[in-house]
Amino acid sequence: MKRHNCIIIVIALLFLSCSRTNKLFDEAVSLDNQKKYHEAIVVWNKLIQNDPTYLPAYINRGADKFALKQYSEAIKDYCYVIRQDSTYIMAWLNRGNANLELNNYQSAIDDFNAAERIKREVYGCAQVIFYDKIDPKDVALEEICLQRGIAYWYVDSINKAYSDLNYCIDQKYEVVCSYFWRAYVYWKAGKEQEAYNDFMTVILQGRADDDYVIQAQQNLKLLDKHSILLK
Repeated sequence: MKRHNCIIIVIALLFLSCSRTNKLFDEAVSLDNQKKYHEAIVVWNKLIQNDPTYLPAYINRGADKFALKQYSEAIKDYCYVIRQDSTYIMAWLNRGNANLELNNYQSAIDDFNAAERIKREVYGCAQVIFYDKIDPKDVALEEICLQRGIAYWYVDSINKAYSDLNYCIDQKYEVVCSYFWRAYVYWKAGKEQEAYNDFMTVILQGRADDDYVIQAQQNLKLLDKHSILLK
């Protein structure tokens, strides 16, 4: 089943004390933009050797490892960041995403819960625009809720999953993905008509070549078939 794979990277530097760090950062980001993740990791390694205290390099190297499906290795980078700065909310979110990919659902939920707590206690819950914010460690509450809602679905915490996904829908955040997963919540809860309606919304709101739309179309056929069998 398609998941919402979203790993957050730092793509803007506010202040750098070292021109070499700045040059390496720009080089690595350029490679990331070209999806040359192996090559980017080599540059992130050089940057970390040059400045081992620069935490965004660990975040971005972890993101590249995540893109290469090296989830356990990505987690190591995020763990390092968290040990150095326990309020680095992006590290908690990204580690949760990696745990989700490894099917470590409870660990993922714990990470997302920590991210939400930090969001509320340290950053406040005002919506942020990714990559254009004062503090590059911050993330949107909606992103946390979306990922946690998916994790809750996997552990059959239907009410909690519904609450998180409903919040994302209310905020008009990642609408196609949010409706897609809320449809699965309804389906698992035995509310097939509501699931049908949400899958229809996915089809109407998404692009024809979107994986969510393709999967939603297949699911509608299954729901139609099941409805016919029950008649």
